[in-house]
Amino acid sequence: MYAYLTLLFKICLFRKGPQDIPHSQQLLRLSTIAYVLVSYLVIQISAEGLRIPLQIAAELLITFGFAALILGLAGKFQRFTQTTTTFLSTDALISIFAMPIIATLNLDASNILAIFAMLALMIWNWLITAHIIRHALDKSFSFALGIALLYVFSASQIMGLLFPPINPAT
Repeated sequence: MYAYLTLLFKICLFRKGPQDIPHSQQLLRLSTIAYVLVSYLVIQISAEGLRIPLQIAAELLITFGFAALILGLAGKFQRFTQTTTTFLSTDALISIFAMPIIATLNLDASNILAIFAMLALMIWNWLITAHIIRHALDKSFSFALGIALLYVFSASQIMGLLFPPINPAT
C-alpha cells in the first residue's frame, strides 16, 4: 500500500504517469472503492440523504465514460484500466487534501485563505488530469491541457445540472 501511495504522489508531482500503474482490475476496483469513500466524506460536508450516493454514481459514470471516450477515439482502449485507475486514485488523493478546505469554506465562504487554497488544488487537479491524458493518449501537454479543461468544465456543468446547489434559505 505504501508503494502505491508513493506512486500516486509521484504521478501528482508529474514524475510518473498512468503507464506506471499496474494493469489490474482488482486495483481499479480498489481505486473505485477509495474514490467512493473519499467522495462520500467530501460530499457529506455540504449535502445529505440520497443526494450523496446519486452524486457519487454520477461522478463515476462521468469519469468512466470520459476515459472510455478519449481512449476509444484515440484507438488506445487497452489503456482504460490504468488510465481510469489513475484518474480515480489521484482524484481521491487530492480530495483528501481538499476536505479541510471544503469544511472551512462551508463554515465561512469568505475565508480568503481557504478560497486560494481551493483554487490551487483545483488547478493542480486540472494539471494532474492533463498529465494523465498526455501519457494515456501520447499527445502533447498543451493538447492534454485543453482536453482536461474540456473534461473538468463539462463534468462541472453536468454535475451542476443534475445536482443544483441546495439553498436552505428558500
